[in-house]
Amino acid sequence: MMFRPRGRWPENSDACADRGPTTWRREPGNVVHYAVSSGETSALRFPGLADNREDSETDVTAADVPKVTVVTPSFNQAEFIEQCITSVLAQGYAALEYIVIDGGSTDGTVELIRTHEHDISYWMSERDRGQTHALNKGLRRATGDIVGWLNADDYYLPGALQTVAEAYRSHPHASFYFGDGLRVDRAGKTVWPFFRDGFVAWNPRSFAHGFNYVLQPAAFINRRCLQTAGYLDESLKWGFDTDLWIRLAEIGEPVPMQSLIAASREYEETKTASGGFERAEELRLIAQRHTGLQLTPGALGYYLGTLYGLVESRPDVYPHDFRQALDRFFDATTGLFAAYGAGKDGFPADEPRTEPARVASASRQTASTSRFLRRRVRGIAGKTLRRVGLR
Repeated sequence: MMFRPRGRWPENSDACADRGPTTWRREPGNVVHYAVSSGETSALRFPGLADNREDSETDVTAADVPKVTVVTPSFNQAEFIEQCITSVLAQGYAALEYIVIDGGSTDGTVELIRTHEHDISYWMSERDRGQTHALNKGLRRATGDIVGWLNADDYYLPGALQTVAEAYRSHPHASFYFGDGLRVDRAGKTVWPFFRDGFVAWNPRSFAHGFNYVLQPAAFINRRCLQTAGYLDESLKWGFDTDLWIRLAEIGEPVPMQSLIAASREYEETKTASGGFERAEELRLIAQRHTGLQLTPGALGYYLGTLYGLVESRPDVYPHDFRQALDRFFDATTGLFAAYGAGKDGFPADEPRTEPARVASASRQTASTSRFLRRRVRGIAGKTLRRVGLR
């Protein structure tokens, strides 16, 4: 059971070295085709994705495929961890190493982990210094050729591990591999695909300047490159994955995968949603660390996303004309993105994707994207401010 990558892979690399952007497209409509069903979770059924068994490979042994290590960090995630664990084990991948690092949960998470302990390679539950510390404990224990981490509130889609194994076999010297995925709500219902146009691409310049378009649960790392990069920076609370992707890309070119890999759950209690200005400042510092610019356009976009919610929640302080001025400032900021290889939505821009028949409507599409992004950041910021008691 798997989804095969669409299109052709780029030529093999002879070394783990950066060779610039690599992009290609999947077949039109691919996202819509897969993100169609929702329902109760079971071993081979996942909310937000249709079951697909046409490429089932039941005779593959561990000796035939690269070893994949998945690390799940958890702390009081009893609401979600069963689905997370099930999505890993249901991959049916022959050479799987699964590690669960729990931070001393007291809500029943540990009991749920125990029900699967015969299928888990290693697990532990003890107090730690936070998510990055827990992740590094698991990543340093990993022995797979490919390593990924799946947070306890996210889950893999069918065929995820087989897809990344194919990418690794085609590009064994790439630094990491990342694909598309679904944004889902607390109940696991699909909200929208991560890449809205179904096109997964990499542009190192835009990424370093604050545009993070790698969906973390849909990303896997070449373990040799991870060891060279030095694992996660435990001083970071929100942007540790962004920092790692940049460091890995300096070692070797990553490979985009044109497949749906994972579902990322978005709800008010997540670290991303509740980070506020503190998160925006950390992302600014990461971009500054890698570019030398004190405030990159991408980092400014994160600040504006948080500011939008504050402004809209306090009309007594910020009148309507100020909000209109903020809209104009936001549009001016997104206008800077093109200089760094990003579109108005912050995702990599790729000029050849604009076919002749669509040129006339390109400006309307750009305006629509800008309006969508403004609505999106307002919604996220509003949830953040309610979470921290400012709204």
